[in-house]
Amino acid sequence: MNLEFIKDVDIVKIEKIRDSLEWFYSNHEYFQKYYPSKHVAIKDKTVMDCDKNLDSLLERLRIKDYNDSIAIEFVYP
Repeated sequence: MNLEFIKDVDIVKIEKIRDSLEWFYSNHEYFQKYYPSKHVAIKDKTVMDCDKNLDSLLERLRIKDYNDSIAIEFVYP
């Protein structure tokens, strides 16, 4: 197995999460207005789902690891 390939794939996944988080923080006022006090799941700069209860959100998303490149942030009011 090519370990360099695996490392490159992991870096791409982590960069996608980073990009989604940067997008979240650059649009934080929007999130405060429309998603106050909620956990927001973001993938590829798109809101996938949200919920006040993190466990419920995770259950719906069925996230097992970071392979899906989904960022989750809580929106403080």
